[in-house]
Amino acid sequence: MPLLDITHPLSNSLAPWPGDTPFKFDPVVRMRDGAPCNVGALSCGIHSGTHMDAPYHYNESGLTIDQLDPALFFGPARVFHAPSRDMLTRDVFAGLDAVATPRVLVRTNHCDDKSVFPARIPTLAPDVPAWLGAQGVKLIGLDLPSVDQTDSKTLPIHHLLDAANILIIENLDLRAAAPGVYDLIALPLKIAGADGSPIRAFLRS
Repeated sequence: MPLLDITHPLSNSLAPWPGDTPFKFDPVVRMRDGAPCNVGALSCGIHSGTHMDAPYHYNESGLTIDQLDPALFFGPARVFHAPSRDMLTRDVFAGLDAVATPRVLVRTNHCDDKSVFPARIPTLAPDVPAWLGAQGVKLIGLDLPSVDQTDSKTLPIHHLLDAANILIIENLDLRAAAPGVYDLIALPLKIAGADGSPIRAFLRS
C-alpha cells in the first residue's frame, strides 16, 4: 500500500523556535577530500521540524519520550482539514469516530514554509482537548509548530491535552493528505530522558 511522507525535511534552512537551538548539519569528513567514508554531525533542539512532544515537555512528572507506549505511534488515524481559521473548534472534527480512529491529524495550511517562523498560528479552542479525550482520542497531530500560540508563556493547550491523556505531534507536512482515514506511522528516536524527539511520519492509505 502506498505511503505518504508527512515529515518536513530537517535542513539548515529550517527556522527554529525563537531562542531554541537551530538545526545544523555539517559534514565532518568527506570522501571527496580523501576520507574513506562520509561522516556528518548534527545539532538541533529536540523540537526541530516534525516532532513529538513527550508529556515531560510540559509536565515535570510526565513521561519522557523513551517511556511512552510505542503502540501510540502507529495505527488508525483520521485527517481533518481546517484552512483559514484562527481557532480550531469542535466542528473541525465533524464525523469523528474516535473508537475507530483514536489519532486525529489537522491540516490548516497556515505555515507550510518552514524557513519562516510564524508570528501567529491557529490554536485549539479550550474546550476541545477534554472533548476529544472523552471520546477516546489518544494522539493529535497538526501542521503547526505548537498547539499553543507562539508567544504563550503558560502553554494552556499543552496542559489541557495532557489532562486528557492526548499525545502531541507538531509540524507535520499534511499538504498532500486528503481528508479521510489512514494508518499513521510516527516513530520518535528513543532518547533517554528526553522531552520529545524529531520523528519520521507516514500515512498509509
